[in-house]
This record gives sequence, structure tokens and C-alpha cells, in this order.
Amino acid sequence: MKLAELIERERITVWYSDPSLLTLLTLYGNLPSRNLASLRAVIFAGEVFPVKFLRQMMLMLPKARFLNWYGPTETNVCTWYEVNSLKEGRITPVPIGKSCANTEVFAIDDSGRKVEGQGIEGELFVRGPTVMKGYWGDPERSAKVLVRNPFNQYFDETTYKTGDIVTLDDEGNYNYAGRRDGMIKTRGYRVELGEIESVILSHAAVKEAVVTPVPDELIGNRLRAFVSLRGGSILAKEEMLSFCAERLPKYMIPESIEFLEMLPKTSTGKTDRVELAQRAIER
Repeated sequence: MKLAELIERERITVWYSDPSLLTLLTLYGNLPSRNLASLRAVIFAGEVFPVKFLRQMMLMLPKARFLNWYGPTETNVCTWYEVNSLKEGRITPVPIGKSCANTEVFAIDDSGRKVEGQGIEGELFVRGPTVMKGYWGDPERSAKVLVRNPFNQYFDETTYKTGDIVTLDDEGNYNYAGRRDGMIKTRGYRVELGEIESVILSHAAVKEAVVTPVPDELIGNRLRAFVSLRGGSILAKEEMLSFCAERLPKYMIPESIEFLEMLPKTSTGKTDRVELAQRAIER
């Protein structure tokens, strides 16, 4: 892979990209055969890095630091987490961590209280000098996400309402639980699509996975999965469904799975969920 050759040839010391590209480097870069001793930090952001591929890359590059950065475009990077180790068998994503210097993040639960206990879900808010002034020419949209800090009693302070749902762990790190608009209802249950995707991705033969909802008047949403496999792998739909059934409650198992050679990508290299959602509806 040309990018792996570039890192080796130019003796790159810090690599920063989205996890999709790092996954490709892990799968096709033949990293163990290259001299990448110069690489001291691998930084990833923009989407969740599937743990099984992150673990593989960490084993291939044991001397490099691995850093997960989080931050919407509206705030730039606002939290960070260093991945020191990954327990065998872990499939849940690594934390997005704690706030960066000169920035504060906090979560507010559905009752309007600041999240301070472990495992309680809340929406993440960001305050600090990197928060945007607003969307150009769109004051109505700006007003929906730029809101007053409810915990500052001394002066008006603007915070950014991210729409991302998080929880706190026992070390004070935030864990990304999904988008508020990514939580859907099916058969009377609230479901986070990312949780289903994590289970599918934990299968050794799976390279990429996206689960998308299809509106249904009877049950709310039906779940449809799109999966691409690692080179040379063969996996039947029934086997994949059985794998999910052993790890997920019945209401979270996708009703259908479609295997694609590769999932579509946006211009920035991320998985094109909009295209897949449209494809799911048309089927």
C-alpha cells in the first residue's frame, strides 16, 4: 500500500487520519515488514475505530502512542484519550476521554442535571475559545446548538450542544454512546445502532459494517445491515445472523444483511451512511 511506503520512506513521526484509512493500512499495508521506527504517534478522529483493527495496529506498531481525539467541526478537537492497552475480547469502542487544555466538556441528562455518575447517559456540551460563533447565514440553526451554559450563574456564556450521547467511566473519561439522532425505536425498545455494528465488526471475517433503520408503521423501524468482508473470507447470512443472536437481544438483530464488496465512501473517506440508508429504503 502506497501510504505505508510513504510513512517508511519519509520517516513520518506523527500520523493523523480517520480510522477508515488506518483500518486499510492495518489490512493491506503489510506494516510488520516495514521499518516504521520513526512513527511515534498515531492519532485518529472523525469516527469510531473498530477495536479489533485498533488492536491489530497496536500490535504491529508497539512503540507508537495511540491517541483518540474527539471534536465536532463546530468546536475542533475538545477531548482526547490515550489508548495504552486493550483487553482481549473487548469489542466496545475506546473512550473519547477528557477535555483538552483551555476547554471544558460536560454532559446533561434528560432531566437537565450534569452527569457525574458512572453509566448515566447525557448529551455532551462544549465550552471554550474554539467553539464557533455560528453557522454562516443561518441564525435559526445556530440558535438550536449554541445555548447558554446553565451551570454558569455569573455571566452569559455560550456552549455548543453536540447531539452526541456519552457516559462517564470510573476514571472520569467520557465514552461515546452514539448520536442522539442515531438512537432509534424498534418494537418498543430504544436501540443504539453503533452497538449492533460493534458486535458485527467483532466477527473475524468482517471488515466493515453499517446498520441502518427502515421506517415501519407497525414496529417503528426495521433494522438492515450492510457488511463487507475481509479479503478471501466467506460468510453466509445465516451464520452472521446466528453470530448476532448469540450476542444481542432479539429486538436488536438485523432483519436482513446485505454483503457488499466495499461499503460506499464520502469524499472525506468516511462510510457513506446516507447512501446506504437510501439503499435500504429502496429495497
